[in-house]
Amino acid sequence: MTVGMKTTLRVFGIVVAAALVLAVVQNRAPADGVLTTSDGDTVDVTDSARAAGLRYAAGVAPAQRQWIDAAIARARPEAARLIAEVDGLVVIGTYAETGETLGITRGSEKGFTVDFNTARLDADRAMDRATVVLHELGHVIDFALVPKAVNAQLDQQIPRGGACGLAIDCDRVEERFADTFAKWALNGAVAEIGAGYGVAMPSSIEDWGAPLARLAFQLPPS
Repeated sequence: MTVGMKTTLRVFGIVVAAALVLAVVQNRAPADGVLTTSDGDTVDVTDSARAAGLRYAAGVAPAQRQWIDAAIARARPEAARLIAEVDGLVVIGTYAETGETLGITRGSEKGFTVDFNTARLDADRAMDRATVVLHELGHVIDFALVPKAVNAQLDQQIPRGGACGLAIDCDRVEERFADTFAKWALNGAVAEIGAGYGVAMPSSIEDWGAPLARLAFQLPPS
């Protein structure tokens, strides 16, 4: 987190166990329900996973499912298509803490878990719901679908320095991608006083997202 940054801006510190995901998918395994990779870079999405759709843990309340679904529904069509490609690999859960982390994405050999801090997102940070939901799903898209070469190209377009240069984890490539993915998915509609303010906007959010739009277009029908 950023030393000296106002509390209202210290809400984008979101964690993903990227190394674990990338490690477990390197060894291709034929068993159903296990992440595999054919190219050593992206995750194989099977027809059954593609058809499965997003799953919710038992502890997620109906009202919370509603705002999570509503956040996903706000995504632009290209982003929505990317989400639809990976959502069958994802289980949504919740936790309740007073801390500043609003969401956590983890990976294992069986898929991804995305947990949201409902103590904050159902209270003082309700305005950040869409940004946080799309940020976390951006992590899944990053590790499952986006080739490293494309990710490097995207990262070059994201400015460094400023508030991001002072924030813990905000200079990590995966955080920069997820933060900017959320902004692109929301057509730039991210409030500067909320989550998503830690990473500077590319000079053109449309140019930044063009490779992702092409990737979405190339995916098989959902």
